[in-house]
Amino acid sequence: MTIRNSLTAALTSALVLLAPLAAEAQQEAFMAADKNGDTKLDSSEFKTFIDGLAASGNPMASKIKGAGRYGLAFGRIDKDKNGLLTPAELSALK
Repeated sequence: MTIRNSLTAALTSALVLLAPLAAEAQQEAFMAADKNGDTKLDSSEFKTFIDGLAASGNPMASKIKGAGRYGLAFGRIDKDKNGLLTPAELSALK
């Protein structure tokens, strides 16, 4: 096995192991942002959600936060255009 193949295998293993941590961080950020407990995020709660994910090191959330593109991201995720994001809409991003 070459060094490159060994590194690729190690990175793949690390990503598999970290996936549950990423999902857990997303769930925790969602619950912290969902101030009214309705299991949906409005645009204000979405900003809190993205900021929480960015703080935990999520690269996409960091991009959204850094560019200040909360509204654009919200609009793209809100498939039914009802002004609320559900866990299902957020999960569809994966």
